Amino acid sequence: MRTIRRHFVTHIHVAAVGLFALAQATACIPYTVGSTAETAPVGQSTHTASMYFIPNAVKSPGDSVSVPMRGLDAEWRHGMDERSDVGLRLMPGAGGAIVNYKHRFEDAGSGQPALAYMIGGGVVNWGEHAEMEATLIASGDESASIMPFGGLRAIQVIPITQGAVSDSPTLGGFGGLQFGDRSFSIRPELGVYYDRSALGLRRSSVIFVPAITLARGPRPDNVDAQAAKAANAARPRRSSGGIICTLIGVGDCR
Repeated sequence: MRTIRRHFVTHIHVAAVGLFALAQATACIPYTVGSTAETAPVGQSTHTASMYFIPNAVKSPGDSVSVPMRGLDAEWRHGMDERSDVGLRLMPGAGGAIVNYKHRFEDAGSGQPALAYMIGGGVVNWGEHAEMEATLIASGDESASIMPFGGLRAIQVIPITQGAVSDSPTLGGFGGLQFGDRSFSIRPELGVYYDRSALGLRRSSVIFVPAITLARGPRPDNVDAQAAKAANAARPRRSSGGIICTLIGVGDCR
């Protein structure tokens, strides 16, 4: 009974350390990208939900058991033009929200991947830190049923409350595959980052972040309807005089 009780107390202690880390450590940042170089269609929105898992994320000094971190992020993106969109990412587990901007500067084709950069910022760790991020994303042909994507990512947190710890930049890369199409896809992803633990809650500064993202975009018919609407709006309109001329058979006078 004492052995069982000792193990129970140990696990409770480690779990408490893990909860403390979730609330305080700068490890609570958006490692998972879950996005390709493609931007949301003009005037349309896309939605994603990313579930991530960080093995051996927290280990209290003197303990032999490490605690993993799990989390769920939700992101909404809205197309601004044919190459740019804006996004809002909510991170309940990290107590934060990020606003970012993505711009695709190279299209996929002839063996060339599509390329985009994404920059953003917000607050994490329940308002204790400001966060800035920059990401370079490369991906293949979006029309393919299986498409690779990946890139490089840099994240920096800055204390904005008294007593919040400082941390060095987090640098790394990610890669994954997209299964599906623009209306719905599944994106397994693996991130590898150098992230020094500011609170000394783990020994290694290299972490692995497997994740899976479910992405839902506008239906193809909605995109086509939006494009037709934009094209129709760009057409020159006939004057009332031109309509009357057409009706009486004079011709298409304007």
